[in-house]
Amino acid sequence: MEIEYPKTIVDMLKEEIHIIRSDGRIEIVRLLENIMPFSIGAEAIIYRARFLGIDVIIKWRFPKNFMPRDLDIAFRRDRTEREAKIMFKLLQANINIPTPLYVEPDDGIIIMEYIDGNSFRELIDHMNEEELCLISRAVGIYTGTMHNLHIVHGDLTTSNVMIENRTRDIYLIDFGLSDFSKRMEDYAVDLHIYFRSIESTHYRYEDILKKCFINGYSEVMGSEKTIKVLRLVDDIRKRGRYVAERKLRSEWRQI
Repeated sequence: MEIEYPKTIVDMLKEEIHIIRSDGRIEIVRLLENIMPFSIGAEAIIYRARFLGIDVIIKWRFPKNFMPRDLDIAFRRDRTEREAKIMFKLLQANINIPTPLYVEPDDGIIIMEYIDGNSFRELIDHMNEEELCLISRAVGIYTGTMHNLHIVHGDLTTSNVMIENRTRDIYLIDFGLSDFSKRMEDYAVDLHIYFRSIESTHYRYEDILKKCFINGYSEVMGSEKTIKVLRLVDDIRKRGRYVAERKLRSEWRQI
């Protein structure tokens, strides 16, 4: 199904901006140009574009036809405002994330800088142990810093860790499921998701990636809180195994 651009984007594509350079020259640039689809998910469409001459990502939470219009507008506005607020808080905490450049909650739009790099998931098999430890430890530090701010990522996988090509800086991306929380169980879910992404895709490097993540996490959270969170991770895993075993026993009975 073809989805049209929101009015905000259509209007921005028509606008031109006059920029006065340091030498007094006036340069006319388009506010938004070179827009093209990048990916589409259940909640949002992602575009690549140039915004004021900067390479950017545009995230648009598009309308859901199956929802009542008022509820849909309120939901998209709330999620967009929350995501942007969390991103600004993380920037203030010196966590590397794509910088938000423009937010329009009523249209469900966030324009943010484009990170020219590859995901940790794509690069893991091409790294030595020292590099793997360095990056996973940094992810642990970022995660501990988030949790100290009472923020959870919600989808902390190796796919949502980016390594910038030129600087090799480490970024966290995709805060669409992020939220504010003071519950230790929610912090444990972040760790559980990260560990599961390692176990399912990078099991050969499981020990070093987990160890270095925990070292970085405990540097920020402290050993006492880290132990509590890890115990909750273990509880989550036990509950998951119990559910899986019950499902398996049920399937056996049907044979």
